[in-house]
Amino acid sequence: MKCWRQPVPSLRMLQKFIAPLLASLLLGSSLFAPMALASTAPPPVVSLDSTKKIHPLLQYAAKADPNKVVRVIVQKTDFNALGGGGLLGALFGPNVPGLQVTEDFTVIPASLATLPASSLPALAALSNVRYVSPDAAVSFNPGLLPLVTNLLLNLLGGLLGGGGSSSPPSPAPIAATSSHVGAGNLLTTYPTDTGASNAWSGQTGSGVGVAVIDSGFDLSHPDLAGRSIAVNLNNKASSTADGYGHGTHVAGIINGQSAGQQYLGIAPDATLIGVKVADDSGAAYESDLLRGLQWVDANRLRYRIRVVNLSVSTSVPSSYATSPIDAAVEHLWHDGVTVVAAAGNYGSDQDAVWYAPGNDPLAITVGCLDDNQTVSPGDDSLCPISSRGVTEDGFAKPDLVAPGRKIVSALSSGANGKPAVLAGQFPDRITSDGRHIRMSGTSMSAPMVSGALALILQRHPQLTPNQLKQILVQSAQAYPAQADRAGTLNITAALQASAHPPANSTQIPVAVGGTPPPSGAVTLLWDGSRWSTTYWDGSRWSNAYWDGSRWSGSMEWDGSRWTSA
Repeated sequence: MKCWRQPVPSLRMLQKFIAPLLASLLLGSSLFAPMALASTAPPPVVSLDSTKKIHPLLQYAAKADPNKVVRVIVQKTDFNALGGGGLLGALFGPNVPGLQVTEDFTVIPASLATLPASSLPALAALSNVRYVSPDAAVSFNPGLLPLVTNLLLNLLGGLLGGGGSSSPPSPAPIAATSSHVGAGNLLTTYPTDTGASNAWSGQTGSGVGVAVIDSGFDLSHPDLAGRSIAVNLNNKASSTADGYGHGTHVAGIINGQSAGQQYLGIAPDATLIGVKVADDSGAAYESDLLRGLQWVDANRLRYRIRVVNLSVSTSVPSSYATSPIDAAVEHLWHDGVTVVAAAGNYGSDQDAVWYAPGNDPLAITVGCLDDNQTVSPGDDSLCPISSRGVTEDGFAKPDLVAPGRKIVSALSSGANGKPAVLAGQFPDRITSDGRHIRMSGTSMSAPMVSGALALILQRHPQLTPNQLKQILVQSAQAYPAQADRAGTLNITAALQASAHPPANSTQIPVAVGGTPPPSGAVTLLWDGSRWSTTYWDGSRWSNAYWDGSRWSGSMEWDGSRWTSA
């Protein structure tokens, strides 16, 4: 469904709000000292050029501090365009400080590079460069916005460093399991509320691989042991352990199975393949997420991966036509992997759904439903912090909603002898058994849908991602005070669907990175004409994003927006 929004304030708002913050970063002043910003010299006047294939934040950096070395993701016309650093070296010379191509990706034609900001316009002007964007931070925070300190330090090239690109050993595949599970002992409502428990007599997700790209995984947790494997793609982490706690919680919602069946995931017998891309504090960058998507694509057949869960959001708004994350998402989609993305926790802000991967029109984007911890739909409502609206490219999101408030799932035991970060932040949300924790946000809603897909695929393994999306969207049920088309997950109705028409059928196939799409694939991703009519429309950068109060913490789940999370 496409829906065009009304014009928003001028691109000059970008300059007004980014300049003082950027100056603070570049001049080394404290981001926690408000008076430092007030005393900063007037920022330079910067004119952004929409004809350049470069993110506006990087254009600003190139003029505000041209000697700053930044880290970027360079999307290319083919896989050999920047291989080995040859092209960059030939263009700029071997003695440019900080110039280096550090990694080449295979899931899409792209490279990770560092270079002086002053060289960015010349790089973007090359004919075999499609787009240059910052290697910005991503957030796994359930219901929390990234703080300004992390955001600004990472926006302009990941100044804190990335996870690395070494190839880890691949775990051995595990056999499918089949369990007898039921709702009789459940202490949670979401398996019944979504209709999952009605399916368990015939489908438990057995034989279906669900990849979760996240902060790590506690494979020793009794709810996950035996049905889950994991790989670590972050060189700053010593193992697949979940020092943050987010990934383990997400995993439990998909295939958790406690001994007494008090806590059961949506698809208790699905095979979970955990892909750790964050360090033990939960920090990750777009390049880390891209590396995770690449690993899933390369290993999808070996581990029978049919679904990938992305309870994650980038920190920089973008068009899906220019985002490297969305490019990889669409590549997986066309390879038969259904991508489920959290909508984000920005509420009804004007830019709420401008962030990858939830902004991609192909991905199944999931918002947060408050089921009030009851199985009756009569008291359901939309979580106020759940992102909803229209993407920069005019697509209405989310596609559907699922329970996401007060969700109890597996608690990671931590990493390196330390408890999980989330356990320390929210000790009052830990259950009496010490092995589970209550969290809220669209990060918890997305795995509900990923688990549902595992149930459907066990019954109908021939279905394509487009067909699966259409089934879920068409079978979603209405809930009280529903304000848009996104109904709530209804697994019972989805399993009963007899017709399987494809979603996204109105889109036009075009070549991706110079390669024609597979037969039947649909995408608008690399249509170059969209660069001048969507993302580069200056009116799409509004004060809703650049308003500094967005990063103040006032939107946290424990704050005034939602005190009872």
